[in-house]
Amino acid sequence: MLEALSALLLINLLGMLSPGPDMVMVLRHASSGKRQAALCVVGVLLGFSIHIALAIGGLSIIIKQSPLLFEVLRWGGAGFLVFLGLRTLFSRSELMELASQGKPKRAKKVVLSGIACNLLNPKILVFVVSVFSQFIGSETLLSEKLILGAALLLETALLWYLLVRILSHHKVQIQLQRYQQWVNRFSGTTLLGMGTLLGLHS
Repeated sequence: MLEALSALLLINLLGMLSPGPDMVMVLRHASSGKRQAALCVVGVLLGFSIHIALAIGGLSIIIKQSPLLFEVLRWGGAGFLVFLGLRTLFSRSELMELASQGKPKRAKKVVLSGIACNLLNPKILVFVVSVFSQFIGSETLLSEKLILGAALLLETALLWYLLVRILSHHKVQIQLQRYQQWVNRFSGTTLLGMGTLLGLHS
């Protein structure tokens, strides 16, 4: 159990060190302030929690055994990344949106964007189906599955917390807000590129 837990957490750590769509989304929202970055991370963690819960419930095994379903989900994820990229490239500045909308509504939108990005993130889908499912086979006790899932979520939350702390530093915030337009362009182009490449390689 301890060996499996250590291996899973190491794989997850290495995976998180490789930037993906979630990281790009958090960076984009961070250019509007630490509150926006934190809200996006909350959404990402909620989405990841759903992934873990569904995997423990056996859905990841079903997806793994159905190549067609896996490809449909991958294409859906690719399409969503392209949509996010285009929306980011052609959207107004986050600061302008905040000025024209109420904070509660804005907060809800940011959290939902984090949830959607994580749920449709092909990188997370591959990790859950190809990696996490290997540690929660039919022979694994439910209590062990829950421990592995909780530990995975806790490690992920801690790593995101550290990132938000870095992005929340006043010097970093000054630079992010100063170059917000370029951050949005970078984020949009990156998301668009990820979605396009994923579609081409599907």
